[in-house]
Amino acid sequence: MKGIWITTLMIGGALAAGGGAAYFAKGYIDNEMRAEREQLHRQYRLVNVVVAKADLAAGSVLSNQTVALREVPQTFLHADAVRSEQWADMAGRVLSRGVRSGETILYSHLAQGVAAGFSAQLTDGMRALTFPVDEEASISGMLAPGDRIDLLFTTAAANESVTVPLLFAVPVIATGLRTEANANSLPERLQSAPFRNITVAVSPSDAAKITLAQEAGRITVALRQPSDQTLAQIERVTKSSLLRGEAPLAPARSRTRVQVILGGV
Repeated sequence: MKGIWITTLMIGGALAAGGGAAYFAKGYIDNEMRAEREQLHRQYRLVNVVVAKADLAAGSVLSNQTVALREVPQTFLHADAVRSEQWADMAGRVLSRGVRSGETILYSHLAQGVAAGFSAQLTDGMRALTFPVDEEASISGMLAPGDRIDLLFTTAAANESVTVPLLFAVPVIATGLRTEANANSLPERLQSAPFRNITVAVSPSDAAKITLAQEAGRITVALRQPSDQTLAQIERVTKSSLLRGEAPLAPARSRTRVQVILGGV
């Protein structure tokens, strides 16, 4: 009889110990699973970030027309990403480099100011030069960023008026405040507003020519067809040749660029 009680107690103790171990093991497993779920939740928690609505070029202005909000899992979020709560401080900033459609806007994409973003549109070795235009020179205000123009220079030389080609196929990169990059993000009143100056992309030497031409005479803008790469087959037109109905002088074959001589002979 005594042996039966001992056996029963041993079995009961083993069952109790097993039950306790199972209980604590279950608690441990539950805690581990809970911690794992919390970690996964933190990693894959959706965060609203600012992304590009379309392909944006360098110099584009960030606005409701150019960017949108998108949910991105926290684990895939770039540390430099602009989040939705930071948008108020980012509106109106300018991109210093191009961004593809759907790409997250990063702080490293942003220029320090408008000028820095605009300069990013220039290719190496080129300079942006702004000069004033009147209604005639602006083609009645129809000139637009992306157009290419010829520049004609008129001055008095040897007591006679003379017009010579100054530069050919010069790219227009801005009319007033409007550029190709910000054309869709400017306020509507600025998109159609008249402009009194244009900005062109030229080499440093050509920038110097335009600057001198403004001081020495008058610059006239001639709009050319976008794919037209031909050079004008004239060297100069004078008042005398115009009155006599003579054909404009053709450039000498040995010349590769037009030479402008101001003053006397």
